[in-house]
Amino acid sequence: MTDGGRPFLSLLDTLLGDRGKDTIYACIRDLVGHGLDLARFSAGEITPQHQDITQYLAAWSRHAGLSEEESSGWLIDYCIAMLSSLSTRSPAAIRHSTKSNLRYIYRSAVPFLCQCANNRFRAQCSSDCPVYADMQVNLRAKAGEVLHPRPVARPLAPLIEPVLPVKEVYIEQFQTGLRLALDEVQKGTKIRRIIEILNERGLKTRTGRKWQYAILRNELQNLKNSHVLPQDGCKGTCLPECPDAEQDAPPNDGPATPLYNTEGSGGGRHR
Repeated sequence: MTDGGRPFLSLLDTLLGDRGKDTIYACIRDLVGHGLDLARFSAGEITPQHQDITQYLAAWSRHAGLSEEESSGWLIDYCIAMLSSLSTRSPAAIRHSTKSNLRYIYRSAVPFLCQCANNRFRAQCSSDCPVYADMQVNLRAKAGEVLHPRPVARPLAPLIEPVLPVKEVYIEQFQTGLRLALDEVQKGTKIRRIIEILNERGLKTRTGRKWQYAILRNELQNLKNSHVLPQDGCKGTCLPECPDAEQDAPPNDGPATPLYNTEGSGGGRHR
């Protein structure tokens, strides 16, 4: 056993001030002041590695209220001075490893837990330790979890949303577009301009396509023949009978065909 860790204990007393007497527990004073006492282990028994002690002391530092920077200020030098004999790594490698362990402990919020007198470092322990009772409770809770493990909750099966047919996906846009087209027809707007308006607003056909000349004329003609307005149409709207303003020529410049036939002199419709 060596007393080479006394400077580090003095540094901790300075960092913690009045808190030190209640937070530098017996096991911590033993480990920091003397390092790992290999004489406390039986021949052939597996002893803790330097990384085990590093993580234990890092978790305690966080528990004691030291910042990561404050912990780094004492623990790195301690590991190089007191734990090098437990490792074949160079001082530079131990420095790097200690920084990594500190980062892991602080950023993962690893709690400080000991096994009281049965701690794996064979460090001194006292029943007068301020956290002795709490640690005993933690030990019993962990033992209970081993004997009665919590059932593992099975993950819920992912919800598979039904894939709607294309026409159902675009039905609302289609009906909105058709109502808008009817309003524009009543105003006397030409079909080509109506198509521009529909596409500018991002409204799709019943199959999700962009509006085109032939598609709109066919939809309006089918609507006229069925005498049924699109759902949720404006109240009081009726199918236009004589959109005289709409006499666009088809794309091949053939003869224009009005969307709706006009009333004859006898009151009947001509087909």
